[in-house]
Amino acid sequence: MSDGSMIVTDDRFPGWRARIVVEEDAGQPWGDALAPALLIQRRQAVWAGEVYQPQHADRILAAWRHFGTDELFERYLRLAHGTTAIRHVTGRDLTVVIFDTADYRAHAGITDGCDLTGEHDEWRAWLDGDVYGVIVEQHTAADCWTGHDSLFGLYGNAYAEQQAAAMLATATAALTPAA
Repeated sequence: MSDGSMIVTDDRFPGWRARIVVEEDAGQPWGDALAPALLIQRRQAVWAGEVYQPQHADRILAAWRHFGTDELFERYLRLAHGTTAIRHVTGRDLTVVIFDTADYRAHAGITDGCDLTGEHDEWRAWLDGDVYGVIVEQHTAADCWTGHDSLFGLYGNAYAEQQAAAMLATATAALTPAA
């Protein structure tokens, strides 16, 4: 297609498709089960707004400003807040520092060390503009595509493709396959 979208189809259901589109103005990753994240740009740091906020957020932000180096800040997090994992994701003008704290692990029900791979991948996709929406459409008798369902905020192309296939399967589940 000329709009740059990708299409997922199922040959058993002609006239149905799931179109994957780039979400141009995608918001930051969100959800209170996502680890705390500091957004750092030109040595200025702010908390990511829609993820878990640690109990001592003000103290942590003040420590980041005070220590001035990643090594000292990370040591502070480990000693003062029980941090077990820290990941940095860097884009052109922004670095996202993702970490766990003891209160975050309790909130998320994590009893061992924390794996931040999922958070890292979501923030990486956001920084890279790798965020998508899926629009399930049906071709109508009027010879046009009509929207049936949609979902946006899918971080990463592989995840968007999985969701497109699942949404198309859901939309066509009650239909009889073409002969």
